[in-house]
Amino acid sequence: MCGILFRLQLKKSFTNDSFHKELWNQLMILNNQRGPDSQGELFKSIQSQSSSLYTVYLTFFGAVLHLRGPSIVKQPLTDNDEEDVLLWNGEIFNGVEIPPGENDTKYLFAALKMSHNIENDNEEKNRILHILQSIEGPYAIIYWQSSKRRLWFGRDCLGRRSLLWNLHSEEDNFILTSVGCKISQMSKSPYFAEVSANGIFYLDLDKMLSSTSWEPFNNFLTLPFGKVNDTLPNPEDLPQLPASSDLSNSYIPAISLKIQDAIDRLIEELGDSVRRRIIDIPRVGSIQDARVAIMFSGGLDCICLAALADRYIPKEEAIDLLNVGFENPRIQQIKKNKKTNISYKDNSIYDVPDRLTGRQGVEELRKIAPNRKWNFVEVNVPFEEACTFKPKIIELMAPSDTIMDLSIAMAFWFAVRGKGQVTSLDDSEIMIDYESKARVILVGVGADELLGGYSRHREAFKQHGWKKLIEEIQLDVDRISTRNLGRDDRIISSHSKESRFPYLASNVVSFLCSLPMYIKADMRYERGIGEKLLLRHVARQLGLFNASFLWKRAIQFGAKTAKMTNENNKEKGDMRVI
Repeated sequence: MCGILFRLQLKKSFTNDSFHKELWNQLMILNNQRGPDSQGELFKSIQSQSSSLYTVYLTFFGAVLHLRGPSIVKQPLTDNDEEDVLLWNGEIFNGVEIPPGENDTKYLFAALKMSHNIENDNEEKNRILHILQSIEGPYAIIYWQSSKRRLWFGRDCLGRRSLLWNLHSEEDNFILTSVGCKISQMSKSPYFAEVSANGIFYLDLDKMLSSTSWEPFNNFLTLPFGKVNDTLPNPEDLPQLPASSDLSNSYIPAISLKIQDAIDRLIEELGDSVRRRIIDIPRVGSIQDARVAIMFSGGLDCICLAALADRYIPKEEAIDLLNVGFENPRIQQIKKNKKTNISYKDNSIYDVPDRLTGRQGVEELRKIAPNRKWNFVEVNVPFEEACTFKPKIIELMAPSDTIMDLSIAMAFWFAVRGKGQVTSLDDSEIMIDYESKARVILVGVGADELLGGYSRHREAFKQHGWKKLIEEIQLDVDRISTRNLGRDDRIISSHSKESRFPYLASNVVSFLCSLPMYIKADMRYERGIGEKLLLRHVARQLGLFNASFLWKRAIQFGAKTAKMTNENNKEKGDMRVI
């Protein structure tokens, strides 16, 4: 994982005014936080072929978090003659051949340079696009192709890595960066927007100098594996519903041979996705430190990831389960008004819903994997501390800017920071301070979109049946790339850690989209049974019986970051942060 930063300056004479100097320095600081292991900067000046008056100045900056290979590969990465330049913030889990234990950055660079041997320009461009399209894994890339004076840049088709641009800036200063910022003293601070994940872009320098025009490849990296199976179920496909008197909260729908095959296949596909994302992580620090952590509410999505991770991480290693809870004065006031006896010095103020299900979840994990050291990290966030870091989190999540963005970003930021408490090995009643050193964070994003986990999916079925449910899930799959993964990357990476999303691996998405809807979700059943039905079966097969009946709960409600005060009772999630 890396922080990548690029600037193109187009001026008749190079100037280094105070605004751009301060802006660049701030962007370097923020990108440095993403990559503490190595930082580098590279300058290039290129003369216009059409006019000797113009010189183009290119600046590349890379900050590396070492997560692949035996040694650090510094960025910006160049060849021997320092002509081509690569800035790479990504992980290649499949698609481009990477020998086991090797670094993917240098192999990608070599593959891109091989395309230069193709004489036909269109074929050469198509070859570069083919390489990028074939990558299985999250990425953002900036690549300077010197021979064609061409700048390539873009993100993976799901938008799992952040890349921002200042499209609305002055014409002679173009910036690409993993994370944006504002210069508070300057009124002309640039507006950074997300680079669209629906294509790979390139900027032809010579064409730009003559016409100041872009030549993007829009809609190139689409989701060929993202077409949801729209076959409506036949009546004989559907299990017969039991009498309402038999339909309890712990009812388990019948499992046909077809459904059992889907359960086995999902365990296989999701397990492979988890395995690829947790093997070969370099060890940093003590052998006692966990190399992998999981955002852990105890809910269905994350506990299945934990159980699968246990299969592939050496048994002597710990796994950190990051569980966050916030002091929420509004909730405490409501409890006080109800005469609930609660002390602000008592950790019970952090017994938010996710804390309670998290504790239950880790106990289930300890039963199925008793020899594993599961560090259940209770991250407790006092209201005062949340307020202190709120401005920083708002800056990091930008251009995302709603109340809901902030609620989710705060939960992610404090959880991934990993400063909390764990129970003492000697006495389970004693809590000791603990800070997670894990650099890789598994996150359960994607399960709800693919398996029908949202309340709107149930409502769609209630109103218009299977056809509307399928349409609603297709809509969610189609807009994964435009949702919040860039925001989450900016938040998590600010702690020099990397998020990885096993449910969004192409093999998992492809498999789940291929299944008939009734196998994945059956909203004829009650909440806690019908939504994400297939994953609930998987959980039970993994030995996670209690977790298999838990309802979906958004992190801002589970951790209690939503509406932390009574300052504005009319505050809505889609309102902009002031």
